[in-house]
Amino acid sequence: MTTVAVVVPTYRRPVSLEACLAALARQDLTPDEVLVVARTGDEASARVVADAPLHCTFVELDEPGVLAAMAAGARASSSEVICFTDDDAVAPTGWLASLLALLEVAPDVGAAGGRDVIFDGDVQRVEPSTHDVGRVTWFGRHVGNHHLGAGPRREVAFLKGVNAAYRRAALGLPRGLRGTGAQAHLEVAVGRFARSRGFSLLYDPELTVEHRPAPRLGEDTRATPTRAAIGDAAYNLVVAIGGVRGLVRCAYVVAVGDRGCPGTLRGLVALLRGDVATTRKVGPSVRGTLMGTWALLRGRGVAYETFE
Repeated sequence: MTTVAVVVPTYRRPVSLEACLAALARQDLTPDEVLVVARTGDEASARVVADAPLHCTFVELDEPGVLAAMAAGARASSSEVICFTDDDAVAPTGWLASLLALLEVAPDVGAAGGRDVIFDGDVQRVEPSTHDVGRVTWFGRHVGNHHLGAGPRREVAFLKGVNAAYRRAALGLPRGLRGTGAQAHLEVAVGRFARSRGFSLLYDPELTVEHRPAPRLGEDTRATPTRAAIGDAAYNLVVAIGGVRGLVRCAYVVAVGDRGCPGTLRGLVALLRGDVATTRKVGPSVRGTLMGTWALLRGRGVAYETFE
């Protein structure tokens, strides 16, 4: 039988972590390993793990960032399949079994994931659904929408880390991304690695977790990221896409840009409309994109840590 590990990165969110671990304890399929990864000195998280209703391994590290935590958890595991979820997510009882079943759909399926249903407190967020999920366009526009997915299961370019499982051979975690907390667009790089190994990634919107986004600590806050965080996200997306498409994205951002990373044209439109929030993003977005492009041209994009 396939062995499975669940890696839960956390940082000073003990209430959310307690609910997450309680949900893992209720799974129809008991995980072989649960690895909770936290920064050294996070005593509140350590207490939650010690009191958890299932056996957990507490992994400490000094390096900041969710990517470092994911890598530490993967390194500490020995299971054939490594699942990731967030400390502010609650999985239904059939979650693990459904992830493994999705991995078994075809021999080339290297990763599987689903939708995270967003809650604001106890109220489910109402937003329009879409079939356009987990895609990178030819000119480098990033389309996430994993929390809005509808329709049948299908292949995607990348999955969201709150609800995903990877075979060890399909998992590569990038080195070289920027950011002090949540390294934006790391999932794009992870998906690119799996596909470069000949694996497909399946997304099933019926495979859900409840996601109650907790506050982020650091520069990459959800509502008001700093200029440094905006630039880091722009840089990361270019190097995560990589190759010729990454270079095309540079031209696209400088000329036009998109909502998350506005360029010249979007900046001018925002200025005419008095949209201060968008105009303040233009400088760091373009600068981060150019820096990412320069990194690609010098062969200094991302390298990957593997776990076979």
